[in-house]
Amino acid sequence: MIRIIFLGMSGSFSRRPLETLLTSGVKVGAVILPAASSSLDPLPRRVEPAQPALSALPVINPYLHPNIIHLAWAQDIPVWEIGSLSDSSTLALLAALKPDLIVVACFPFILPTAVLHLPRYGCLNLHPSLLPAYRGPIPIFWMARQGERQAGVTLHFMNEGLDSGDIVAQTAFDWPDGISGTELEQRCAVAGGVLLLEAVRHLAETGQLPRYPQPRKGSSYFSWPTVEDFVIPTDWEARRAFNFARAAAEWPLVIEVRERRGGEEARKWGNVSRFSIRTAIAYNNQESLDQPYLLSQDEIWIQFNPGVLRVKI
Repeated sequence: MIRIIFLGMSGSFSRRPLETLLTSGVKVGAVILPAASSSLDPLPRRVEPAQPALSALPVINPYLHPNIIHLAWAQDIPVWEIGSLSDSSTLALLAALKPDLIVVACFPFILPTAVLHLPRYGCLNLHPSLLPAYRGPIPIFWMARQGERQAGVTLHFMNEGLDSGDIVAQTAFDWPDGISGTELEQRCAVAGGVLLLEAVRHLAETGQLPRYPQPRKGSSYFSWPTVEDFVIPTDWEARRAFNFARAAAEWPLVIEVRERRGGEEARKWGNVSRFSIRTAIAYNNQESLDQPYLLSQDEIWIQFNPGVLRVKI
């Protein structure tokens, strides 16, 4: 039986894949989470069910909502919190766990070479994009901003690069209009769990996994967004603006629609219009206004190119 170590966090993109493995009878030897703060002692810390609170960070406090800690505790799987993957004590812990395979799903630390070479079958990562496109920490945000019509998830081997290892499997699905970033992440998590389970079963049966290098064509990398990345220009089509506004609405930053004008329109309506929006309500790519925007109480209809976007302010 393959012995797996699972590295993740509290969100759905970690929880659903782990849940899929456990409900299918796959043996997981330990669950590893990042420590709440890098200022903590780098020594690994065993997280026990009897503790009243694990962390100052809500994202890894299991008493707020079920997560991978609860899943592990329910099956008597040890849970460890670590401050560094490069610390000798962490490396000693991982070596003592004797993993055949390390699985990563939404883990914030880069795996050092010593960890990559530790398991017999290597390290696998679930990434919520169709690699090699949208490498980086938050691909769903950038796919929404670029107006992608398709989403997906990739299971790939890990190497010293960022999301650049050989691909094991991928699956794609259409991007539903108006879906939130959280909902899309959940869909990716479900699809990723299926890919992961199929790969683990194949590995158990054959002792190997299919793998092929990521193509060079179509590769891209995006880091964390800035404030300007939450600005929606009116030269986008209305559908793209609608889907981005919906996907980015849960971020703690203001989404702004901004239009720059010149000539007669500038004299009539001003050089720039800025609208900070709460949410996007609807769009129509075939509709058009006879003016840049139409205000009605707490809603605005805004002309895009093409189409009209209706938002709440």
